[in-house]
Amino acid sequence: MSIGRRDYILTMIEQIGELLAQLTTRRASAEHQQAASSQEALQSIVQSCERLFGMEATRLFQFTPEQHFLMLAEAESPENARDKILLYAALCAEAGRTYVLLGKPAMARHSATNALRLTLKAQQSYGTESLPLFAPNVTDLLATLKDAPLDTETVELVNARRT
Repeated sequence: MSIGRRDYILTMIEQIGELLAQLTTRRASAEHQQAASSQEALQSIVQSCERLFGMEATRLFQFTPEQHFLMLAEAESPENARDKILLYAALCAEAGRTYVLLGKPAMARHSATNALRLTLKAQQSYGTESLPLFAPNVTDLLATLKDAPLDTETVELVNARRT
């Protein structure tokens, strides 16, 4: 990978990470505001996903989370692949929290499950050394998802992490 491409990717990861921090702050204040603020936060999340993948949401969300994982890792160094996947996982986790505010528990659970699965797969595939600050916390995601059973693939990833 050329130095220019690596710099571009690192800059993009940094910028989206900053946006994610803003989204986290916006979400915290949105708990005290109307649903319109949550809708704006959700739109910002979608726009961040579009930027991360380089495609419009209508096309992007036709792919499965497994395909998203592969798309983000393609032609990347292990560190960049991991960070891009973890960034997407963080966006999914944020979407889950936003869906809670919007009163959409099924979407919240789906987003949190995707965040957990992506985080675990990234850590399993690329390691846990020097994780970026925006990396979702597996313990927090598991606590969020404690009220209903996880799918088989996610349970296997959780169990593999414990061994």
